[in-house]
Amino acid sequence: MQIIIYRGTHQIGGVATEIKTESSRILIDIGDELSQEDNYVPQQLSIPGITDSEGMCDAVFITHYHGDHIGQLVNVREDIPIYMGCLAKDIMLATAGNNDGLIKRIEKAHTFLPGVKIQIRDIAVTPYSIDHSACDSYMFLIEAEHKRILHTGDFRFHGFRGKGVLKLLDIRIGKIDMLITEGTTLSRTEQEMMTEQELQHKVREYMEQYKYVFVLCSSTNLERICALSKTVPYGKYFVCDEYQKKMLDLVEKHWGKYSELFRNIKITTYGENLLAGLKERGFLMVVRDNRYFREIMQHFDGKQSIILYSMWDGYRTKPGSSIPELLETFHNWQPLHTSGHASCKDILTVIEKTKPETIVPIHTEKPELLRELCSCQNVMIVKDGERIFL
Repeated sequence: MQIIIYRGTHQIGGVATEIKTESSRILIDIGDELSQEDNYVPQQLSIPGITDSEGMCDAVFITHYHGDHIGQLVNVREDIPIYMGCLAKDIMLATAGNNDGLIKRIEKAHTFLPGVKIQIRDIAVTPYSIDHSACDSYMFLIEAEHKRILHTGDFRFHGFRGKGVLKLLDIRIGKIDMLITEGTTLSRTEQEMMTEQELQHKVREYMEQYKYVFVLCSSTNLERICALSKTVPYGKYFVCDEYQKKMLDLVEKHWGKYSELFRNIKITTYGENLLAGLKERGFLMVVRDNRYFREIMQHFDGKQSIILYSMWDGYRTKPGSSIPELLETFHNWQPLHTSGHASCKDILTVIEKTKPETIVPIHTEKPELLRELCSCQNVMIVKDGERIFL
């Protein structure tokens, strides 16, 4: 087999990974680059046979719906089949806006089920549902030419479904030949990751202290929003807008049968007619950084309010960000977030459980740090576009 990491060997985001045999070729993800710069224009990936007609590709597989993994999906040649999770497809359609080209590509996409193998000529791809800040995220086990590759996608163990991923590695994955693993946190100061359960508990404590609790978080971080809804005590409201409610309806439709976390969510969508009741009884409101929510927040007493910032800090500190202004609305805000990515300890656990012959770190600014963490392993540091043979 031949593997090419087109982008992501020395940066977080913008990833694209090719796996090829003598007769077959697949791509995993095709995302936009992330940047802290103002007015940054992502560089378009040019991949022969995928973004043009100079070659063949049998399929593109999507790990999850974050922009740094799907941002250039619209550039994939129209005749190439695209595969993604069922809930992920609905979420991508709901968030595509007026991008007709992207909508058409997503509508035509094939969906897969966790643990069900997909045969692409002589390449077998088995998707496994994992824990990440995007619902319906997957790692892929790729089998071909008597070799086994595990592509982790973005994952973690400290979310609500983290223990299930650990069991999956033991029971369904086992030993592999090559591990292609995300390494987002390798370049960040290592600290103990707060679990989503711990975050949920802290929100409950804030709700005891404050009558009005606003939480600024991504509308597609659906497991967290579902958890937030479950923290609201009897007599108070859980409030969002119609867009966020649509996202919650999708997760309940697809995942409600699996867990109480994803069903029976008592949602109130904001309306002026509810203002008196909201002021009287109190609430937790999921908000976004826009004028609509800024106007709503002005209705409530700042002394009885708090804003919890529940997103990656880079969005707040990015030059030109309007988030700091929003957070100062009541002069009372607190960061309350936990990463959607694997800790260094998590990555080492995957290595221990799968015992790969070769490890290739991607989605990281400092791949060499993984070599330092596990010096006894064959950690291969590659460049974008470099061919790897297995």
